[in-house]
Parts: sequence; C-alpha cells; structure tokens
Amino acid sequence: MNRSNVTRKRATMMLDFDDEDDNILGALPPPNAKKRKEEDIDNLATGPDDFIKTLTEAGFHPRTGNLPNLLSVQQFEFQQSLRENLTTSVHYPRSIEFFVSECDTFFNNRDNFIKALHLTENSGDQETSNAITLPQDSLVRLLLQIDEIQTKLMATILKRFTKAAKEERPLATGVNLPSLILSQIAWLNRIVDPVHVVDTLLDLLNSSSSTIRKEIISCLPSVVGDKENIRVAFVLCGMLDETNNSLTAAILDVLGDLSLPVDEAAEIRQKVVKRLPNVPLETVPVLLAFVFKRIKPDETLSIIKEVGLHFDKIFKKRHERVSKDTVNDCISLSTESIQNSMIGSKSLADTWLKEIQSKTELTCSDMLVLVIQHKISGRRPEVELTIRKKIRSEKLTTELVKETFKLYDCVLKNYFEQLCAIADNLILTSDPLLALHGSVFFQEMFVHFDEFYQQEVVQALIQYVSCAGHNSSSNNSPATAALIVLQELADANWNHLVRFSAFIVSLLEYIEYMALPQVKRVMELLAKMAYGFSMTDETKVRLASFSASIQSELLMIIKKQLAGKQVEYQRMGILGSVALIHVLANPELVGELSGNGQFSQSSQSSSSLTITDTSRSGVLQSDQRLIQAKAIIDIVNASTKHVPEVTALFMDEMASTSLVHDIHPSLHSYLYDGVSEKFQEHFVVDETEQQIDIFQIPLSLQYGLDTVEEDTPSVAMVFLNIAPMAIKEQIRKDKRDRESANQPSLTTLMSHFRLLRNTIDSFEEANLEDIDALLGCALCLPTDEVMDDLERMSQTDKDIVCRCYFYGINWCIEVINTFARSKPMRAKVIQRLRDVVDLKKKFYRVLAKNSSFMPPPSVFLGEPARALKEKSKSGPKKKGAASKKGGTKGKGSNKVNSQNDTTLATPNKSILHSTPRESISEVSKFDFVPSQPGKVGEPDMVVSTYPIHFRELDLSVFVLLSSTLELTENDATTALKPTDLELLLGDLAAKLEHKLLTAAPKRRFPLKQESEYDSFLMLDLYIPMEVAKRSVSLIRRLTTHLEAISGYFQQLIEMSDGMLDGPEMFTELAQRLGNSYTLIFRILNRIFSWHEFQKSTGAPLLEDALKFIAGRVRDDAKTANIEELQVSSFDYIEKFSSSVTSFACAVEHVQLLVSLYNHHPEPELSERLATVAEGYLKRSWNTADGESNKGSKFNRDIENMIQIYLLHGSNGFGKLEDIITNAMAEVIQSDGRESGSESESFRTCNKATFTFYFRAAFVALVENVKKIPGPGASPRSVKETFKTWEKVVYLLNQLVETVKTNDKRSILISCLKHGRLVIEFFYKSAMPLLDKQFKNIKEESQELLKNLQKSTRTLQNVCNHAKISSDQTLAANIPAMTRIREAIFYRVKHMLAAHGCAEAFWIGNLKNKNLKGQEILSQGSTAESDDGGQVQNASSEDDDTEEEDDDVTVLRENIAEPSDSDSRSREY
Repeated sequence: MNRSNVTRKRATMMLDFDDEDDNILGALPPPNAKKRKEEDIDNLATGPDDFIKTLTEAGFHPRTGNLPNLLSVQQFEFQQSLRENLTTSVHYPRSIEFFVSECDTFFNNRDNFIKALHLTENSGDQETSNAITLPQDSLVRLLLQIDEIQTKLMATILKRFTKAAKEERPLATGVNLPSLILSQIAWLNRIVDPVHVVDTLLDLLNSSSSTIRKEIISCLPSVVGDKENIRVAFVLCGMLDETNNSLTAAILDVLGDLSLPVDEAAEIRQKVVKRLPNVPLETVPVLLAFVFKRIKPDETLSIIKEVGLHFDKIFKKRHERVSKDTVNDCISLSTESIQNSMIGSKSLADTWLKEIQSKTELTCSDMLVLVIQHKISGRRPEVELTIRKKIRSEKLTTELVKETFKLYDCVLKNYFEQLCAIADNLILTSDPLLALHGSVFFQEMFVHFDEFYQQEVVQALIQYVSCAGHNSSSNNSPATAALIVLQELADANWNHLVRFSAFIVSLLEYIEYMALPQVKRVMELLAKMAYGFSMTDETKVRLASFSASIQSELLMIIKKQLAGKQVEYQRMGILGSVALIHVLANPELVGELSGNGQFSQSSQSSSSLTITDTSRSGVLQSDQRLIQAKAIIDIVNASTKHVPEVTALFMDEMASTSLVHDIHPSLHSYLYDGVSEKFQEHFVVDETEQQIDIFQIPLSLQYGLDTVEEDTPSVAMVFLNIAPMAIKEQIRKDKRDRESANQPSLTTLMSHFRLLRNTIDSFEEANLEDIDALLGCALCLPTDEVMDDLERMSQTDKDIVCRCYFYGINWCIEVINTFARSKPMRAKVIQRLRDVVDLKKKFYRVLAKNSSFMPPPSVFLGEPARALKEKSKSGPKKKGAASKKGGTKGKGSNKVNSQNDTTLATPNKSILHSTPRESISEVSKFDFVPSQPGKVGEPDMVVSTYPIHFRELDLSVFVLLSSTLELTENDATTALKPTDLELLLGDLAAKLEHKLLTAAPKRRFPLKQESEYDSFLMLDLYIPMEVAKRSVSLIRRLTTHLEAISGYFQQLIEMSDGMLDGPEMFTELAQRLGNSYTLIFRILNRIFSWHEFQKSTGAPLLEDALKFIAGRVRDDAKTANIEELQVSSFDYIEKFSSSVTSFACAVEHVQLLVSLYNHHPEPELSERLATVAEGYLKRSWNTADGESNKGSKFNRDIENMIQIYLLHGSNGFGKLEDIITNAMAEVIQSDGRESGSESESFRTCNKATFTFYFRAAFVALVENVKKIPGPGASPRSVKETFKTWEKVVYLLNQLVETVKTNDKRSILISCLKHGRLVIEFFYKSAMPLLDKQFKNIKEESQELLKNLQKSTRTLQNVCNHAKISSDQTLAANIPAMTRIREAIFYRVKHMLAAHGCAEAFWIGNLKNKNLKGQEILSQGSTAESDDGGQVQNASSEDDDTEEEDDDVTVLRENIAEPSDSDSRSREY
C-alpha cells in the first residue's frame, strides 16, 4: 500500500467519524461548557493524530510529562463511544487493525506506554458532578475490555511483555514493567482468546528469570479459562520437581485456586505432599493449605499419614540461615492452616482423630493436632477421652508432652485455654498416672509461656488447693498434685515463680483444711521461696524483695503455731520449722562461714525466733542462716517438751530431712550431741537402775540376743525399759500429774531412735558401732503368763499389756531398719525379724481379748483420729441412732458400723473444724486414721475397734532377701524362714504398688481402699526412679527364692503322683510358700509394668532388669541384645507354670507374662501366653475341703484370665467358638441339676462363673471384630473376609440367645452394650463388602442378613424387658441400640435397591415380645379380653419359626402395631 492510499484512508475515517459525531450531537442538548472545557485541556501527549483525536473525542485525554491521563466521562461511556466509532466505520474491521497499529505506535514511546499502564484520573469537570471521583482504570485495561480490540491489542501487549521480561536490568524509573503489564491482563471480565494468552505465558515460564516466573505464575488463575485448568495444573506440578524451591509457594498458591476434577486434584495432591520434607520452611504453610483444600474422604488418610510422618522433622531442623523467629512464624501459620482445614472439613477432623487413636506410637504433631481439635466446637469430650486412653496405654508419655511444648511453644500459647482444660480433666481424675500427666501440662505451660500465662498457671494451681473440698486430704487429690507442681517449679524455676510470691503466700490461709502431708508440702514450698537462694547468686539476690514478704509471713505463723495450745497447730508449726531448718542449713546455700567455720551459738537466744535487721531485705548471711536454724530447733524443743506426740513428729521429720537432704556439718554436730545423750538417759537402763519385780503386772526381760558372761556376774544386763515406762505413764495419766509432764515418754522412743540412727549416718564423726549394743539388748515386757490371765485384769492393765507389745513390735522394726545393711550383724537382724512375727502373734492374741484398745500413735504425719476417741466415749449413747440409720441389727454390727463410718469420714475433714478444742492432757493419746494393709500374723477377723498400724520398714531392709530360704526345722541363724520371707515380700509388694505407677487403672471397692498415708511416709521420701532401681537390684534375689519355692512344689507334685491339689498342698508351710510364690510374681509384675520403662529414661533400667531374669537361663545375658533378653525372660518365667498350685498365683504369673509380652509383642510369645492361660482355665482349683474356689475376687480373676486367653494368640474366633459352644453350652444344659454344673473342657466354667465367662467372651468378640481386615483385591481374600463375618454373626447369635435361658442383669447389660458394638462394626465394615460383592454372593448375603436379624430381634426383646422392668441401667443402653438397628435397616434397604432387589425387602408388623418370647399385650387387647372374659397372654412362636416371606431379607422391627407398649419401644 502506497502513501497516497494511506492518506486517502485516513481522510475517509475522519469523514465517517465526523458524520457520526454530527448524528450523536444532534440527539444531545446544545453544546455547553463541557465542550469548551475539553478544548482547554493542555499538555496532551503527542502521537498519531488520528489515535489521539479518536481517544480525545471518546473522552480520554493522554497527557505528557508527569501529568496523569484524564478521563472526562464514565468508563463505560468511553468504551461504548470508542466501540461505536470503530465498528460503525465503513472500513470495519480494518478500522480495528488500524487503531491497534496506531496504539502500538503510540506505545513505542516508553513514557506513554508506562503511563497507559497506570490508573487514570477524572477530569475536573467530572469531579464537580455526581460521578465517581475514584481513579479509573488505565488506558490499556480500558481498551482490553473492548472485545473487538482485545485480541489484537493483547498480542501487542504480550510482545511488549516478552521483551520486558527478557531485559535483565530494571527501568531507570524503578517501574516493574512486567508486573505492571500482568496486572492489566489479570481479572478481565472476558478473555476472547484465552488459549493464546495461556500459551504465551507458559512459554515465558521456561525462559524468564525467577522473579518474572513468579509474577507469571501468580497471574495464571486470573487468566486461565476453565478448559485450561487441568493443563496448567500439570505443567505447574511438573515445575515443582524441575525448578528451585523459590517458586514452590507461588505454584502451590495457584494450584489451590485452580478448579480441577476430583481425580486430577487427588493425583496432584499426592505429588505435592511428598515434597513436604524438601520444601523450605516458609513454604510449609502454603503446602498444607493446598493439600487439605477440598480434600476428599477417600484420600484423607494417606495425606494425613504423609503429613504426620514429616511434620515434626521439618521444624526440628534448625537451619543456620533461618532465624528462630522465622521458624516460629512458619509453625504458627502451619498450625493455623491445619486448624482452618479441620474446621472446614469434618471428615478431615474425624479421620485425623481416628488415625491418632489407632497409632501405636504418637508424635509431637499428634499431640498438637489433639490440642487443635480440642478447640473445635463439639470435639472436646472425644479428644479428652482419647488423651486418657493414650496415657493409660503408655503411648502418650510425659516425655512426649515435654517435647511437644519444647518444639511448639510458640503456637501452644494460643491454645492456653484448651491446654488448661486438658490438664484440668487429667488432674481431677482419681488415676494417679493421669494426674501426673496433668501436672506435667501445668509445669510445661509455666516453663515455656510468658509471664501473663505463668500467673494464670499459678492461680489455677492455688485454686486447686483452695477449692479442694472434702477430698483435699487424699494422697491422689488435685490439691496434692497442685502442690507437687509448685514444689517442682520452685526447684527448677525459682527466679520466675518468686515473682508470684503474693499469690503463693495465700496458701497459708488454707492449711487449716489440709492434711498434714499437704501442710508439709506447703511449708517446704514457702521455705524454698523464702530462703532458697545464696548470697553469691546475684540473679536471685536481686529478687530477694519478693521473698522478703514470704519470710515475714512464714516466721510469724510458725511462731504462733508453736506457741499455741492446740496440738494440731503445733504439728503444723513443727512441719514449718523442719522445712525452714532444711533450707537454712543447706550447705550449698550456706557457703563458707566466716572465722573458724563455726557459727556463733551465743548471738541468738534459744527461746526466741526473730528476724534480724540484715534479713529485712530478704538476704541472710551464712552465719545468720545457721543461727536462725539453731534458734528454730531450740524454740521447738522448748515449745513441745510437754507434748510427746509433737516431739516425736519433730524427730521423725528431722530424721527424714537428714536422710534425704544435706545439712551443714555444724548443725549436724549440734543435733547429734543432744540426741545421743538423751536417748541413753531416757530409755536404756540396767538391772541396777530399774527393778522389774515391783509392779503389779509380772514383767521379764525377753528377746535378748546378748548374754552376760559367766565370769563377769557383776556386770548388770542392759535392757530397753518399755514396760516400766508404760506403767509409769499410765500412773501419771491417772493422777493427771502435770508437773511431771516433761518426763520421757515411750511415744518418742521410735522417733528418737530413728533420728539418732540417721544423724549417725550423716555425721562423719560417728558410726553405728557406737549403738550396736541396742540391737541385742533385751526388752522388758509382760510375761507370757499374763496373756492367759488377761481377762481377769482391769481395763487399765489390759491396755498396758497391749501397749507394751505394740511398742515392742515397733522397736524391733526400727532396729531392723538401722542394722539391716550391716553384714556382721545379719544374724541378729534376721532374729529381730522373727521377733516381729512372734510379737505380732502375741499382740493380736491379747488384742482379741481387748478389742476396745486404742493403740498409741506410731506414725505422726497423719490425721488424728480424734473422732474415734469421741466415738468411744459416747458409744453406748449413739448405738440406737446408728442402728436406725444404718439399718443393722445386733450390738456387734452397731459397733463395727459406727467405727467404719468414723474411719471413712475423718480423713476428709479438717482437724480444726470437725472436732471441739481439747486441752493438752486430753489429746495426749492420738491415733491416726491410716492403717496398714493386712500383714502376716494379723487375724482375718476384726479384733479392734480402732485401726492398727506399725512403723514402716525402710527400703534398705530388703537386702535381707539375699539370705537363703530355709525350709527345714533347723534354726539357721542367717537363713530366712517362710514366715520371714512372707513378711518381707508382703511389705515390698505393698510399697511397689504404691510407688511404681502402671498404665492399668486400679479397681478397688469404695469401702476397701487402702489408707492414703499408711506405711509409705518413709517411702515417699524417695523418687520413683530410686525405688525402681532398688527394686531391680532385688530381682536376682527374688528369682533365687522363686526357684527354691518352685522346686519345693514340684517335689510335692511328684510325691502326690501328679496331683496339684493333694493334702500336702494345704499344710501351713505350703500355704506360706504359696503366698510367697504369689507375692514374688506380683512384685516382678509391678516392676516390669512400671510406666517409666516406656520412656527413654527408663530403658537402661529395663535392660538391667531383663538381664537379671535372662541371666538365669543363659550365660551371655550381659552381651545379648534387648530382643534376646526379652525372649529369654519370657522363657524363664513361663517354665514356672507347672508348679503353680493356687489360682491367685496363676493370675499373677499370667499378668507377669503379659507385662513381659508388652515389651516385646511377638506372635510366638502371644501364642505361648494364650497356651499358659488356657492351661490354667482348664484346671480345677479347689480349696482344702475339696470345694471349688469362689468369691468376687476369684470371679474377677477368672474374667481377666479368659480375656487374656481369647485376646492373645491366633484363631481368636475359633477359641471363642470353643468357649461359647462347648464350655458355656455345657453349663447351660446342666443348669438345674445339683451336680455336673461344671464344664468338662474348661473346669473353671461353672454356674458361679458363667456370667464372667459370658462378659469376657462378648468383650473378646468385639476386640476380634475390630481386627478383621478389609478385603483385598483377590476373590479369595473377599471370600475369606465374608466367611469371617459369617462366623461373627453366628457367635453373636449364640451369645444373644443366652438371654432366653439366663436373664441375669449383668448378662442383659453385656448384650446391649457389646452387642451394639458388634452391629456397629458390621454396619461400618461388612456392609461395604456386601455392597461390592452382592451380585456375586447374593444368596450368601441374604442368609447372612437373616442370621443377623435373629440377633437384632432378640436385642429388641431385651430392650422391651428393660422398659417393662424400669431398669435405669439397662434403659440407658436402649437409645444407642435403637439407633444402630434403625441405621442398619436403612442401610440394607439402600443396598438392595441399588442392586435392583427392592422387591426382596418386605416390611411387616413385628410383635413386641419379652425375653421368653411371649407377646407383650397392649391396652387395646387387654380391654378386649376384659369384655370377652378371662385375660390370657397370647404367646407367639419362636423367632426361628415365625412366619415370613421366602424373599424377606430383613423386617423393620421398629414398626409394630400401634399400642402403648409399642409406642414405648419407639423411644429414642
């Protein structure tokens, strides 16, 4: 085309344009100022004249320089005017090409192009009108929104974008031209040719820089059409593997915005989630948001597993180039992404929770997800239940909780309320293991969170103490757990905790309502906060102002308590004083003394406790600390010298302090000098100092181990002055001689000796040889003839005799505690152990003739049983009231009930508010509610109205187990007799049960709970790890005794020709050895089931324990690996099954095997464990008179044994079928006959144990149903799974049909509870299988559903029975049973309809029947019977013969005839 033609074309365009303008202007009002205003616009941009004129006449004015472009009309007016101008031209569509060409020429000027990409301003005239005054779109965007122009202009714009993208240097003006161009293309109302645009942008992805590629990727969702989504998505997904990590976030953002089909989206998600370990931290939140966005249920589980596998590992990597703040931000964003995803998708939250529930090993991310789900509305109960179950199964350990807080502390503070709720739920339970984890939650929150949250934690813990109520004195109460947490925080985080001293000191307001052990914890906490820092610790000295307030409050209240006249207050003061002494005299805090290293004892009065001027700032000098400690000792001695019980408490607590904590040598010297001199002066005499034949009660020197040499007759025998002192005390009490109240008392004997022993152990200048004479010295006690004449004595003399034996027992126990570790004195110590057994026999013999005897206190850190004393004083007056209230008959029952009520009520009340005040003389004889569990030598019957307990054996005593076991009549001096062994093992078992927590919850009857503080006060001084270490060291000695006892019983079995219940098995020796046999298994089981063995801290100790066991059967135990040790240990323990002669021992033996199996769950060991349990179940366990064992404990043990047998090993359904169809069926068939009610195959299955067999079988059925795997792809796998479900339905029918012959309440409850679970699993697992395979196994499926229908009908009858009988426990299970029956009804209907078999589904009216199959008459039928004559119950046929259609698959059992009874069955 030549130049003339171009000029002619332009003229033609201008002519046409003018004609169109004339037509438009003719239709508009006359020209006004607007036209003139447009002509007045200056600084118009230069360019093609036609292009500029066309834009100007349409209302757009491009300008030069820094002036923005102007738009004098609305955007749509400009676009409409320009479109009409171009499309109505005679040269259309060439006019469009010419306009775009002119536009491209105009854009050749870079400034014009950049300005055309920026927003346009409104003209001044438009701003004064009612038009929009906001900035308008840019020229490029205005033109691209015109469809006729867009295609050609888009090509021009993309060419310029390509050119700009390839430029390495940015513009001098600092404008990001590629980003500016993409912003004009994005989010257009319509793209005429999206394929071309997408192709161009994708091509640029391979040749552009990372910055430009990121811009292009971000722009794609706004440009890509629906048809191009899949192609773009797979291109971007491929770039994830090809490109660097800098584009990952941008690609994931885009992929989440693209609309993709289900299958393609799932494929891309799987590819993306596998890149989780390799992406940078900043990309993790984006990746998680993408994979969880619009996720489908069938792919949820695989995504969750992949995320859980790598989530913790990602954030544990502390990259050098990534700051901690960046890591915390990524964790916060990732957590927020997970939370939003679970809130938006219920299936995701449900699947994640079920995945955690099914895990055998939890991770920190699992713990984090549980906390997140706890925040989601409606999920709190299920999450808390999951946490409790995981703790009990030892999958959620305290180590995991601590690691989770350490890793995710930055985000967990956002869930503070949820963490507090979880901790509250755990700490308020009665399970000590759960409470321990609740305490760890609070402790970790305090350690890792800010000061605001720390204050909330402290206030919550104090609230547990202040609001504990009547349960505050319990050893496992929330108050005790809260105090333990505060003590641990004081030890580890004193600097942070001391800031909240104003809150902590408020604990003093509640000590009146606490038990003494809790008061002790409060005092130790306050003493630690007040003086728990040294002058050399500058960091803590700066915080001394906080502790100064605690110092003044604590010292003031201790002085008031010690100066008071109430014994309970003095006890509290003693505990506070001992706590202060321990902290003040701590050698680490005292440091170096000035001068000669000794503190001055003259600078402080022995009768005053003051705060010196130096301590007003909260800081004490080294000398002042020791002076203050000595002053406390002096004031305690002065205040308590008239109250033996309080003095004994002080000595016991000081002995415990010197045993566990270090005390400065200077103070030790001061204590030793006073204790050693007073003990010999008060309690040890010789024959010349004390005559024993001057009293009314015959006395003699007994149990002496040291004899006087014949060649030195002048030497007087030294003895312990027990009986004379007891008689003198009673005389002083009768005379109410207050002047001699400071005379030595036997009440302090054991405490005084214990303090002397511990002081010697801690004091370097003394040793036990100084007091070894006390081990063999004789005891002055009543003669044996006194026991025969006891009934003729006065009540006072009876009490004296009982008191003498009681003190004698406690003295021997303390002597054993002192000298047990001394090998040269081992023979005497063992003799003292026998003396304890002999003295107990005598004590219980005289106690049987003096049941009203109130034993003197021997353990002083407990609740005084003052109510017991008051009850004894007013007993005859309250008998009638007690008899009416309790509904009992007879004097004896009134007496026992009265005592039991008092015993149960007293520990839960404050000693300050439950009883009136009494004087010192009236409260001088206290006893304590805690009583020791049954020990050897104690009678089975109740022989005393008051609880009896003795001093506690120390852990060091069990070194005596290293002595050999003597089974003959020889009096071996260093060998243990069976009675000695039984005594030691019984005490050790009780200690381990108290201290070593296991995952299995304890089940106790409410009236038979063990006392909270009895016999474990010394044990509680040790941490569980220390107790476990000492217990593991005893394993070798225990196995030695185990082998000796096993050999003894094997000899008896051989002598009895293989009989396990011959007469020799019931001798006294065999019974004692059998008890020891049981106790050893129980001890070993307690050791190996300790929950700390599941943690890394307990793994080395577990290995040591296994080495001790495995070392009995293999020589290379020290070098074997852990798996070999576990198998060898199982082999060793398993062999003892042939010598077990009692069912109690069999239970402990199997439980020990279970504990060993849990450490190494191999299929072979599981099979062997089931074999051992089966052998025990098939044996007949008889008593000495030939009768079968019975009782509640035996029945519970039977149930546990059955469950172990059915849940371990292979072929669980086969064993279930054998139990149900053989053992239980034999008992049902023989029911009603006097003999033969015992199963021939399982001898333990009889009429008495049938209910427990039934319940255990139902539980095992449910557990085995849970293990049924899903069908595989092969037809054989489908067939096997279907056969398994047939077996399940058959067993369910057999169990449910039992209610027709045995309608015991426990059986009905098991049917409703466990039968519902089986049907639920059938609904969830079997029905999907039938859906897929119905066409292939149509007849088998119908038969399976018919068999299931039999069970559902019978269960409906059970529901009817529950409604008729108005049994609330049974009725509580009806709604859930009704729901699952209704659900499976509709599920079957849906399945048949989906396969075109709707005609096979027939609905009819089902009559309501009772357990016997008799119809339950309605009111209507009853009225008809009344009219017609006698009322008769219409009985129907059995369910098996009931009329039904051949094609019927299931009946709608809920639809029955409209009657009152039927309406009741419709309740949900």
